[in-house]
Parts: sequence; C-alpha cells; structure tokens
Amino acid sequence: MELREITNEAAWDALVAGHPYGHPLQCWGWGEVKRHSGWRAYRFAVFAGETFRAGAQVLTRPFPGVPLAMTYAPRGPVAQPDDEETLRTLAEGLRKHAATQHAIFCKVDPAWSVGTPHALREVGFQSAAEGVQVVDTYTIDLRQPEEAILANMRSKTRQYIRKAEREGTDIVRDTTGEYVAACYGIYEETAKRAQFGLHPRSYYEDLFRLFPTDRQYLYVARREGTPLSFLWMVCAGRQAVEFYGGVANAGQEWKSNYLLKWHAIREMKAAGYELYDLNGRVHEGIKQFKEGYGPQDTDWIGPFDAVYHPMLYAGWTRGLPLARRIARRSGDGE
Repeated sequence: MELREITNEAAWDALVAGHPYGHPLQCWGWGEVKRHSGWRAYRFAVFAGETFRAGAQVLTRPFPGVPLAMTYAPRGPVAQPDDEETLRTLAEGLRKHAATQHAIFCKVDPAWSVGTPHALREVGFQSAAEGVQVVDTYTIDLRQPEEAILANMRSKTRQYIRKAEREGTDIVRDTTGEYVAACYGIYEETAKRAQFGLHPRSYYEDLFRLFPTDRQYLYVARREGTPLSFLWMVCAGRQAVEFYGGVANAGQEWKSNYLLKWHAIREMKAAGYELYDLNGRVHEGIKQFKEGYGPQDTDWIGPFDAVYHPMLYAGWTRGLPLARRIARRSGDGE
C-alpha cells in the first residue's frame, strides 16, 4: 500500500467520482469553497500498485489564537467501510499530516448507513459526540423504475406535482450563474419562514463557481419567467445530494417546489446516480414535505474522531464552546 498526496484537480475528482463511496463533499471544488472560509484542503489517496483503494480530502483549520488546529474529512473517507488494511494506511497518513498541522484530532463522518460493518475503530477512530453533517436523512433508491418511485409518493404530493404542471410551471437548469442572486433571495425568504441561518451570498457564488460544473445541478422553477423555487444538487460517486433549496411565498401557492423536486429526482436517475439523498430530517414542515416523496428513513453512522492529543481534545470537547461555534459557523459544510 502506498499513500500519495494528490495535487491535480482532475485526477482527484476522477478518483472520487469513480468510487462507489465517493461523495460530493470530497470533490476538489468543495475544498476550494471551504478555503474561502479559512480552511486549507489536502487530498490523500491510498494505492495498491496503480489501483485506487481509498482517499480523503482533509480540511485543516487553525484554532483562533493558539498554535493548534483540527482536521476534518467531510463525508470521508472515500473507502470500502470494512477494508481494514487500506483504512489503516490512510489513518496513518492522516496522523502524519495532522502532526505537520499541529492538529488535536481528525474528524470523519462518512455516508455509511448505520449497521454497515466498518473498521474505523480498528484503525484508531472513536465515536464522537460533536457532529458536523446531518446524521438522520431520507434517501430514494434511484435504481427503481420511475413508476415505482412515483407510486411510493403520497397522493397529495402527486396531486401538487400535477397542479404545478397544469398551471404553467417550467424548470430550467442554471449553467451560467444567472439565477444565483434570485435563488439567494428565495433562500432568504425560506430561512426567515423556517428560522434557520444562511451564509453570505458570496458563499453560494463561490460554490457555483468552484464546484465541478458537471457535478452540480442548480434547478429553478419559474412561472411566467419569475423564479419561484430552486433546488441545488451536488453529485459524486453513486450519490446525488440535495444541498440547498428554497421556495418563495408565491411558489408555495403554485406548488412549484413539488414539481421541482420530482424533476430533480428524474434527472438524477437519468444521469446514472443510484442514491438520492434529501439531506436531513429537520424542521417539521420541511420534514413533512420530504416525506411526501416516499423516501426511506436513513441514518448515517455519525462522526468519528482520531484523537492525537487526548488532554487537548478533552479541553476542546468540554471547555472550548466558543471555538467550536466559530469552527462550526465558518466551516460546517451543511
């Protein structure tokens, strides 16, 4: 086994996209988005000969005011969960990298379902209380026929899809950034209504600009040319993930978001992705909306930390709430 640092964007993204456990947050562009929030990104891959076995895009962020840092592989590692030999090689590489960064620990949170046999504990990781990504989500198996996916939906959801179709809702994919500002305005309406926070608009502009164009899909539902709702998908490996989405007050009336999600599901299936992740069971109203599409309740295994300095780690987990809030606010990945 050989550990290599990958410094070429196309080479790294090809590794992530070609692996069954590749995830959009492991794409090069996501590391670049986070770089604008104060993180540094490094990419490490394990090879057996010339065969890619596992990898991790590792984000590194210094703690404010002290010569220490944390490292984090969002939705990583990209690896077969039970491949202990490969994971051990990768874990040792992450430890050596952490030493160069004065990192207290490395956090990972792969999108592996609860109950999946994995070797994280065997290679030095422990279950962690502090998470970053959502653990509880919904997924749709896109390997099913369209008719089966549609049949699993609630009748009210199908009714609203047909209503939006009848009343002239059209859907476009934004490939130029023309709708990013309008989508942010819709997102502000949604956030106010559902009471959640947003990043500055520049954050979403960075995402559109820096994330691979062939692995992001910004869909906008319009009526008579006016944007009513949006859904922003990011994709890699076999997974298509809803990253951001919102609906304007007028869009709620016209049910544009119902047709929009169905359109995205069909498009992701046509693009060859196998798993559609609705990205979280949060906020009661949003939860009910997502449940209308008949998804499966899915729980990921949660965060794991490799602890390199136990006493400092104890201080981080118990006595540094302000630093944790700063790190989470500036780099949560949502």
